[in-house]
Amino acid sequence: MSSGAADLTLLDLAARLANPAERGATAQALASSFGAQSLLIFLRDPEVGAFLTAPGFPQSLPNGKLWRAFLAECVERGQCNGNLPVQSSEALLPVIAYASGTDAVFVLAGTSAPTGDVEWFRALLPLFATALRAEEASARATGQARLAQEAAGSAAALAQTLDRTRRELESTLFVAREARTELEGANALLQDQATELEMTNEQLRDQAYAMETQAAELEQQAEELQLANASLEEARSIADSANQAKSEFLATMSHELRTPLNAIGGYVELLAMGIQGPVNDKQRFALTRIDRSQRHLLGLINDILNLSRIEAGRVEYAMSDVPLRDALADVAPMIEPQFAAKGIAYEERDAARWPTVRADREKLQQILLNLLSNALKFTDAGGRVWIEASQSGETGEVDICVSDTGLGIPAGKIESIFEPFTQVDGSHSRVGEGTGLGLAISRDLARGMGGNIYARSTLGEGSTFILTLESIAE
Repeated sequence: MSSGAADLTLLDLAARLANPAERGATAQALASSFGAQSLLIFLRDPEVGAFLTAPGFPQSLPNGKLWRAFLAECVERGQCNGNLPVQSSEALLPVIAYASGTDAVFVLAGTSAPTGDVEWFRALLPLFATALRAEEASARATGQARLAQEAAGSAAALAQTLDRTRRELESTLFVAREARTELEGANALLQDQATELEMTNEQLRDQAYAMETQAAELEQQAEELQLANASLEEARSIADSANQAKSEFLATMSHELRTPLNAIGGYVELLAMGIQGPVNDKQRFALTRIDRSQRHLLGLINDILNLSRIEAGRVEYAMSDVPLRDALADVAPMIEPQFAAKGIAYEERDAARWPTVRADREKLQQILLNLLSNALKFTDAGGRVWIEASQSGETGEVDICVSDTGLGIPAGKIESIFEPFTQVDGSHSRVGEGTGLGLAISRDLARGMGGNIYARSTLGEGSTFILTLESIAE
């Protein structure tokens, strides 16, 4: 088997064996490809220390004692052959087993010499073991959640009984407290008089001691302040280094994550096209959901990658003179169908008079798309979204305004929405999915081009986001 073909097979098997509904058919197909009747996967149970069959495979086998001894030998040797009962205790089948470490074994039943190379599947066995154990953990967690819910009901009834008892005790104790309060009041009066006399003497002693120690304390405070300043400077340097390392890590990992996601998208398209065989409506629906989830996850990772590149200082700007109307002409076709589908009126006001700005065309279009997408997300059907541009005579800058009649933003939250991974609040964040990076990336890109982004909003009436850029005289 060539390396390229093996890679494709690994990805396909990983996707299918991870699905409990397809696990039986996939295991049978694998067994056939290796010239065997069936394939079994065993995982070591950490609680009992014995091997048990994984979820989706037979949970009991004839003569478990023989199987336990055979699996232990396989773990010790890495690979072994034998004749064992699989379907009944009378019928013995030739089997060959392969161990991956000490916690996972897969067995081909019905053959003592596989017809294909099984090493690639053996190398993938730890990944299957992890996925299968996660499936078992999920099932156990579901059962535990059900038991916890039942226990919560019992606890609520007990809490009501305890509350009623508490109220009765409080009523009884109230009378006792009143009597005790009167006695404590008389005693406190006597104690206060004695305390006042003692405090007078202590104050005189304290004043004398304070005068003697004041100079020493001031000197010590000055030394501590110097040490604190040095510690703060060191901490700031460490924090800067950690932030840079974090940005480098995010940039690298986000790029690495996109490669398998693109492969998943490619396989989904191949399956949908019927390359692997006919696809029925139910399967096509599932493939559509997988594709949508893959594209959404890829978009989130792209946002993180963009932010990490900005923070790591990897973004380069190709500045040029960009007519605003031309820049928006490439963006509008991507967003206008979504406005129409949601029933939102979209308008470009006085576009013929828009000026030319100094910017990186691609990054300017990315900002405009982010701002228009946000307006679409937070505006209900029947609302309006419009974009306009004007030039300031005092600063020579151009203000590009994207306005909507949507939910609006509370006054205390306007600045925080430009922070990475931040959304307005729980109710607003449920309007649409996302990482909360769009506005943070847009502001960083705007500042990288010598501009800025800020917002004005009235809760319940709508918002306006203003992008400022350098104007080019025409």
